[in-house]
Amino acid sequence: MPNKKKLEKEQQSKTTAPEASIPPPPTPEDELEQLRQLVFGAAQQSLVTHISSIHNELKQALSTQEQNFSNRIDKLQQSIEQQFSQLERRIQLLDKSHDNTEADLQKSLAGLAATTAHDFEEMDKSLNNESTLLANNFNEKLEQLNSHLEEVSKELSTSKTDRKTLAKLLATMATNLEDDQL
Repeated sequence: MPNKKKLEKEQQSKTTAPEASIPPPPTPEDELEQLRQLVFGAAQQSLVTHISSIHNELKQALSTQEQNFSNRIDKLQQSIEQQFSQLERRIQLLDKSHDNTEADLQKSLAGLAATTAHDFEEMDKSLNNESTLLANNFNEKLEQLNSHLEEVSKELSTSKTDRKTLAKLLATMATNLEDDQL
């Protein structure tokens, strides 16, 4: 029974002690929290530690991935810039080649125009010469025919040939004139 006496003494001392030193009685929620802490405290602390380490590992992995992604983007940007500069150089070379080709074509065209103009002048001179020769030949033949016609006409006047012979002679002359004109 000594426990009973102790309990009674404690209760008396509690009642005689000033009220300010008495802690308030714990609420059922506080008791439940203390009980939880006793039963699950170690497991909870282990889970919190595990979650914290997973969180840190995840942050580390995300940081690594972000760095890798940033490096890849930088490499891709450099590659794109290199390809653009190569493409720009190729375009400049093609432009220069095109300009050179255009200049060569312009020179060739100017030379062709000069040659063509010269050829046309030569053809014009040649045609003029031929037409002059043809006109002279035609005039010469015409004069020969006129003189021959006059001779025949005089001969006919003097020799009273019949009309049929005269018609044949004129037909022959007309045929000869047609042949000469062709």
